[in-house]
Amino acid sequence: MRHELDYIEDDAAALRWAIGGLLAGYRARLAQWRCVSERASFRVARAGGVFVLVIGFALVGHASGQPLRPVFDETVCNLPNVSPELAPRLRCGTVSVPLNYNDLGEGRFKLAVVVVKSAHQPARPDPVVYISGGPGSPLTVFAAQWARTPYALSRDLILVDQRGTGRSESKICPDLGGALFDASLAVATDPSDDAFARRRAAYAACRAEAIAHGIDLKDFGTSVTVTDFEWVRRALGIERWNVYGLSYGTTVAMTLLALHPDTVRSAVLDSIYPPDPIPMHSANVADALAAFFRYCTGDRACAAVYPDLAATYRETVSRLARAPLIVTVPTEMHRPHNRVSLTSTLFEALVEHLIYYPSAYPGLPHLIASVHDRDSQGLGKVLASAYAAMKTEVNRATHIAVECRDRPHYHDPLPAGASMLDRLGLYGLCNGWSDIGPAPLVPIGTAVPTLVLAGEFDPLTRPSQSQHVAALIGPQARWVEFPRMGHNVSTPLASNGSPFSPCGGKIVMAFIDNPAQPLDTSCADRAAPIRFLPEIAERSR
Repeated sequence: MRHELDYIEDDAAALRWAIGGLLAGYRARLAQWRCVSERASFRVARAGGVFVLVIGFALVGHASGQPLRPVFDETVCNLPNVSPELAPRLRCGTVSVPLNYNDLGEGRFKLAVVVVKSAHQPARPDPVVYISGGPGSPLTVFAAQWARTPYALSRDLILVDQRGTGRSESKICPDLGGALFDASLAVATDPSDDAFARRRAAYAACRAEAIAHGIDLKDFGTSVTVTDFEWVRRALGIERWNVYGLSYGTTVAMTLLALHPDTVRSAVLDSIYPPDPIPMHSANVADALAAFFRYCTGDRACAAVYPDLAATYRETVSRLARAPLIVTVPTEMHRPHNRVSLTSTLFEALVEHLIYYPSAYPGLPHLIASVHDRDSQGLGKVLASAYAAMKTEVNRATHIAVECRDRPHYHDPLPAGASMLDRLGLYGLCNGWSDIGPAPLVPIGTAVPTLVLAGEFDPLTRPSQSQHVAALIGPQARWVEFPRMGHNVSTPLASNGSPFSPCGGKIVMAFIDNPAQPLDTSCADRAAPIRFLPEIAERSR
């Protein structure tokens, strides 16, 4: 009944028709019950009255001029880096979604949506929807970059800022984002009990501000995000789409695939972030670094200069724990006296950040060795670049709002043997934030063709973990590992729209074009070697 009423266009007439019809049926039903007991008649009357009230409330949205069905409201595209040639291909707008899907009367807010129309028109009817990571990473602001993506040539591309992220509502504590980042950075530079207490206070202030503005933190989490995407799909009139998820976006994609398989033609899971239980983050980072160090040992040029890079790294961490290295940084970092104390914790966090990105691999051995030798030349620029990326890549308020709903382990005490990298996570913050919500899902046994991409040096999810998830998904899942790649195989680079792995982009394009056909993944086995920077040659002289 509710689904059918969504499509009644004349609000006032719909309300009169529905209630009038129900009352007529109600009177007829009562007439049939005249011969039964008074008590039974009362039960029927009471049930019928409640039913009329329920339908009346269900139609309130129509009577107030707010249709219950999802609607895409087109707006002017106010996006950066949009060329005159690209502008005609962009459709920008919003989709209003309920704050609380269990109580539609609580109100709504708007999700920002951009449709990048294919350059090859008419486009095929099943577009690609890209689901960004984080959680909390903005997306629609990069529409110009995504318009150059190579794997959706004949299909439109749908970009959505998830609730609380990017240009979407509702912002949890918009004025405290910088404070949350600074508090987290302070923990890395000074991992003292006082620094952790200040971080807890910053997040508590964010939570208090959100609640004071009427935001219910239970209205976040992957299950809610999946329903948001369903509203967007219906608003755009899409019957089926191809789903591409990156990092946390794979969590959303897998749950969407489990709950709404009939709406998905194919799924690409790039660098899986699986549901709990998962290993400690520090263990995954250690595995990624061990793989990178093994590669250096097996590379003639790298091994000649750094015969035991793993030992050099461990010794560097130990030395910084005893005596941090003072590094001069650019003024845009806004640090006191333009200096940063490179502690062992900050160094570990920096290396963890760099191992995500293949562009950092050529210079990573030199960076580790330089810090080991307490040479800070050029290190300030590296720190500034990482600082800028980490400050803008994730909305930290949205991040904690989703993770605390999704991840039970963040509500547990920090396990024994946890490293400082683990302490930088959300342990100690989620218990006071919100209750645990519905768990994200893995689409076990799905009939939807699914492509799983894994990077050899992924510090978030080991290749063996994503391979295990692919096995759970079942025979429709194809798992491909990419040597010398980190966390993000095929997502376009900001600079030119080309993917991190051209091979990955080629495989994804072929898969989406025809998910049922056998895939040629041989290019993954022909990955180019890492070309280490000239500093290696200089050190070997």
